Amino acid sequence: MSEWMDNQDVCRMLNISPRTLQTLRDNGTLAYSQINHKTYYRPDDVQRIVSVVEDRRKEVKFKGRTI
Repeated sequence: MSEWMDNQDVCRMLNISPRTLQTLRDNGTLAYSQINHKTYYRPDDVQRIVSVVEDRRKEVKFKGRTI
């Protein structure tokens, strides 16, 4: 299990809020597994969406908002 990341690890790595992380799960952007009501992510999957999060951050900043 040491290779898996939890919600806190992912939020810290991507510099996003827990709600944004929920949205990434809901819309299928980030794959996850649940074990005993706890959510885990593979580091490879998280690394793959770093560019997606950065692109969204730039787009939102351009519109005068932040995420």
